[in-house]
Amino acid sequence: MTRVVVVGVCYLLLGYFGYGLDFKEATVLVWSGLRGAVSLSLALSVKRASDAAQPLLKPEVRTMFLFFTGGIVFLTLILNGSTTQFLLHIFGMDNLSATKLRMLNYTRHEMLNKALDAFGDLRDDEELGPADWVIVKKYITCLSNLEDERVHPDAEKHDHIYTMNLTDI
Repeated sequence: MTRVVVVGVCYLLLGYFGYGLDFKEATVLVWSGLRGAVSLSLALSVKRASDAAQPLLKPEVRTMFLFFTGGIVFLTLILNGSTTQFLLHIFGMDNLSATKLRMLNYTRHEMLNKALDAFGDLRDDEELGPADWVIVKKYITCLSNLEDERVHPDAEKHDHIYTMNLTDI
């Protein structure tokens, strides 16, 4: 409930200052926000503080406090975490624009290059030298399905140029 109030106040303030927040974005923010990190850490702090020489709470109470807090965090994580994808799909927020898809492909290409460079450095390590690198590469999923040649994502000829808007970033 607190999250709804905070997002509602920020929704109004962001609209007033010109940035704005779409109703769909606010709904997803409320539904899929960080779940239980603060409450779980507070419950653990209460349990730890109560473990002192003069406890403020009975052992049964602090155990129940931690159990119920952890249970609620777990249930909201399972419920909200598993349904966020469907909420994004219902609102039509799961589609990538051409610019975002191009940026994602470029980032994937660069990460693969870094992984291959790191893999090559490991192969040159004298302590790891005797390892069977064909088997090691087979178990690294991002490297096991590679073709022989790495192609830059912008190497394809584009018949048209995608313009980048601020909403695409």
